[in-house]
Amino acid sequence: MRGGLITAPGALAARLPSIDLAVARAGTRLAGTIAGAAPSGTAAGTWLDRVLRLPLHALAAWLVFTIALGKAVDAEMARGYPAAIAAVVAVPLGLLLLRRPLALGLLFAAAGLYLRVLYLGYPETCDQLAVSRAALGVATGGGDPYGIGYAQSVPPGAPFPYGPGAMVASVGGVPLEILAVGGVMLLLAWCRSLLTLAVLAAWIPAIEFGICGQNDQVPAFLLLAGLLLIERRRWRSGAALVAVSAAVKPYTFAWFAPLIGFGGVGMATVLALVSMVAWLPVAIWGIDGFLRSVEMARAIHPVPENALDRPELRILAVPIAALSLLARSWSMAVLLGALIFLVVLFLDRWASVGYWFVVVPPVGIVAERALRGFGAALRAARLPATATSGLAGAAA
Repeated sequence: MRGGLITAPGALAARLPSIDLAVARAGTRLAGTIAGAAPSGTAAGTWLDRVLRLPLHALAAWLVFTIALGKAVDAEMARGYPAAIAAVVAVPLGLLLLRRPLALGLLFAAAGLYLRVLYLGYPETCDQLAVSRAALGVATGGGDPYGIGYAQSVPPGAPFPYGPGAMVASVGGVPLEILAVGGVMLLLAWCRSLLTLAVLAAWIPAIEFGICGQNDQVPAFLLLAGLLLIERRRWRSGAALVAVSAAVKPYTFAWFAPLIGFGGVGMATVLALVSMVAWLPVAIWGIDGFLRSVEMARAIHPVPENALDRPELRILAVPIAALSLLARSWSMAVLLGALIFLVVLFLDRWASVGYWFVVVPPVGIVAERALRGFGAALRAARLPATATSGLAGAAA
C-alpha cells in the first residue's frame, strides 16, 4: 500500500511511458516554441502577453455555453416552455465569473439543471426506462426478466438487456436521471472542466436525450464519481461505484481492465466482489436469458445508426484490454477504458447518442487538465522574458 492506493503491479508496468508526463513535456516544448517565436518587446510578444492575461479557458467555455444555451432556450420555447428564457441570465452572470472557474462551473450546472427540470412531466419518448420498469414488474412477480420481449418498447418486442441495477434505478424514472446528470455537472464544475461542462449543460441533444426516458445518466454519474474517488486514493469506495455502474448498464465494464492495471489485486478484488453481489440475480435466473436478451437487442435495430457498423472490428477491444492491464496512471486508465468503450459500442451496428454522455465527462476531465497545463506552461515560459524586460525598463 502507498498512500491508501495499491500501486500498479509489475516491473513491466513501471517501464511503460507515463501519458501524463508525455503530455506535460509536449506542452512545455510547445509553450517554449511559441514564447520563443514572440520575443518580448516585439509586436507579437506584446500581443501574446495581452492574450495570456485573459482567462482563456473560462472565456472559451463561456462562449461555447452562450451559443449552446441560446439554441437550447429557443428549442424549449418552441416546445411550449416559455420559462426557459430565464436561463439566459447565466450569460451576463458568467462574464462576471470568468476568473472564478468553480463559480462559473456551478453557474453552468445550475442553468443546465434548470433547463432539464422544466421538462419534468414531459412524456417519455425513449423506451429504456419503460422497459426497465416492465422488467422489474416481471422480476418482482417471480419471473425471469431476461430473454423476453416487452410491449412497452419502441418498437414492441425489445428485451431488457441491462444489469439488475437498471431495474432498481428505473423506479426513480426521469427525475433520478436529471438528478444524476446534475451530479455529473457538479463533478465537472469541481474539476474545473468548463468546456466539457458547457457542452453537457446546454447542448440540445444532451438536454433532450437526458429527459426522454433513456437510462444512461445514472451509470454515467456512478462511473465518474467512482473514477474521481479512485484518483483521490479512496479506491475501495471508488471501485465499488464503478462496479455498481456496470450493474446498471454493462458498458462500463470497459473500465475494469484499466483500473485493475492501475490499482492491482486490491482493485480487482473490490470490482469482482461488488459485481458478484450486484449480478447475483442473473446467476440465479441463468446467464442464458441475459445473453439471449443481448442478442435480441442487437436484432431489434436492423438499420445502422450512430455507429460505424463494423462489429467484426470489435475484436480490437481484446488487445486494448490486455494492454490496459499495464496502465500506470489514473489518466491512462481513464483513456484506455474510454477507448475500449468506444471500440465495443461505436463499431457495432447500432449505438445510442446517450452513450456519449457516459464517456465524454471523464475524457473531458483528462483533456482539459492537459489544456490547462499547457496554458500554465505558456505563461511560465513568458515570465522570465517579461521579468527581464521589466528590470531593463526600470534600470533605464
